[in-house]
Amino acid sequence: MRYRLLVLFPVVLAAAFLLAGDLTAARSGGVLTAEAEVAKSLALAGCVVAALAFDRRDYLRRAWMYSGLCYLLLLVRDVVSLAIPDSSAVLGAFAILANLASVAGTWMLAHAWRLAGIEDDDRARTRGRLLFAAGALLALAITGLPLVRDLRTLFAGDLRAVVDVASDLGDTICLALVAPVLQTALAMRGGVLRWPWGLLTASGIAWIAYDASSSFVVQAPWPAVVEAVRALACGLVLSAGIAQRMAVAPDVRLSIPPE
Repeated sequence: MRYRLLVLFPVVLAAAFLLAGDLTAARSGGVLTAEAEVAKSLALAGCVVAALAFDRRDYLRRAWMYSGLCYLLLLVRDVVSLAIPDSSAVLGAFAILANLASVAGTWMLAHAWRLAGIEDDDRARTRGRLLFAAGALLALAITGLPLVRDLRTLFAGDLRAVVDVASDLGDTICLALVAPVLQTALAMRGGVLRWPWGLLTASGIAWIAYDASSSFVVQAPWPAVVEAVRALACGLVLSAGIAQRMAVAPDVRLSIPPE
């Protein structure tokens, strides 16, 4: 029952954000901005909660910490943008570092099943490659047009587009890695460890929806919907972190030897 509540929480959060954003969007955009910061903070909290469930040298502690670092850097970037409006270079550096941290954390979490030796056979590896290929194609379908557009801007001489290109590439890689995270969830089926990886997979799918909506519906009169989808993605990260904390015990812990 406790795990099912973790599934319900992000949905309720997204619905609350959608209602608040829709009711206030006509009067003020400040609510949507506040929602974005709250969502990132919740995701950061989930990553920290999960990371602290493991020893310092544990592989999964570092994986969750990298994921949390992404949200922390994004929050710091937002604070800097308010304190120093003319700081595009600094903001760009934060964005690039956040994307690198996101890719590192997602990659480590996506490959946890292989390092743990779960379903480590030819059939599992083939399924993993097929899932990754499908995820990569889906990611490119969503981020391909923005990436091409930003690359053209960069090649035209606008160096500020470096940040956008880095963000597009980071999004593409992370979205492609949703498939390997799904494979970990499938490998854990039947045990409590399916919950954190299942929730992470759901978060990845929500981020796919967010990227699609923010890329193609950016001019539409539904900004509250976009923020609600972000809240769903971040809320699922929080739930995944809590589920990871709840599942960590000697008899259910994912056994990955320290490096």
